[in-house]
Amino acid sequence: MLSAHYFDGRSARLHLAQLCIADGVIALQGDVDKTYRVTETRLAEPFSQAPAVLYFADGARCEIAGPRPDRLLEEALGYRRSCVVRWQHRIRGALAALLLLVALLVWSVGWGIPLLGARIADATPPSVDQAFGERALAGLEKSGIFRPSRLDWRQVAALAELLPEVAPADMRLRLLVRDSPYTGPNVFALPDGTIVVTDLMARLVFGQATALNDYQRVALKGVLAHEIAHIQLRHTVREVASSSLTAALSSALLGDFSGASAIPATLANLNFSREMETEADEFAIRLLREKGMSTLPMADLLDWFQKRQDEIEGEDDEGLPGWFSGSGANFFETHPLTAERTGRLHAAARQQERLTKIKAP
Repeated sequence: MLSAHYFDGRSARLHLAQLCIADGVIALQGDVDKTYRVTETRLAEPFSQAPAVLYFADGARCEIAGPRPDRLLEEALGYRRSCVVRWQHRIRGALAALLLLVALLVWSVGWGIPLLGARIADATPPSVDQAFGERALAGLEKSGIFRPSRLDWRQVAALAELLPEVAPADMRLRLLVRDSPYTGPNVFALPDGTIVVTDLMARLVFGQATALNDYQRVALKGVLAHEIAHIQLRHTVREVASSSLTAALSSALLGDFSGASAIPATLANLNFSREMETEADEFAIRLLREKGMSTLPMADLLDWFQKRQDEIEGEDDEGLPGWFSGSGANFFETHPLTAERTGRLHAAARQQERLTKIKAP
């Protein structure tokens, strides 16, 4: 006889009973008088120091505490532990399972999730990008993150002239200039083809002038080419898909959706953003080269901004929606290290210069 706690499955009331197993029948006596067939009873996976749990066909369950009651029940019910359960009781098996899990996680975060995110983006219709971009812009303007530009109209016109000179012929793009007290000197790409240049970004380039010199024009065209890449390569949709998959994976592993489960997702998505920024830089290099423009002015602009960065106030993206601040839309905050980027751009400029010399008569 075993002392048991019986629950009928319809209420939380505990019933005390004595359990006996004989001739293929489980009998309960005490607060309840019940009998169940052994063949219709399931023993839950046993855990050390935890009560053994029996599940019955009518939805009721029985918990039995005591010194190793699970062993007695296993023998009486003919229960055989699964391979997974047996592994848990072997140190080598447990270590092997742990190593396999770590390897799976590394593969998932490093390759699996980005690949699946790209596949999801490819399967997502372009209409989603359009709706996403329109709603994002409307929300940013409604919240006051984007405000009407306060630049001189000649500066706005000078910026607007740059986009058609660098944009691919098969893309529908538009450039907006907005004042933003939250984002600092930045350029943002929205998935619907909208590129937003902030007033502070423009002021740092223009200075007191109302027109751009040729070097500044090429530098800003490089920046625009980079943002065009985000749109062309659908980075926002890919980032949202990857972010959602990473958050789901980390939450499943930790068993909740608390702030702690978001930490690995944040770290992983930072890496994804850097990969996308590198991809966008490579796209910009190709696009500028096709247009016969050097990447050197863009590299110099980034170097100059890096030197000024500590002097500029309000560069953090506090107050931005979560998808916006981590999606690679911010031209300076979420990009790879400037030294790495400018090194790539300088190398591209040197290569283009060599190619030009080879082609010259």
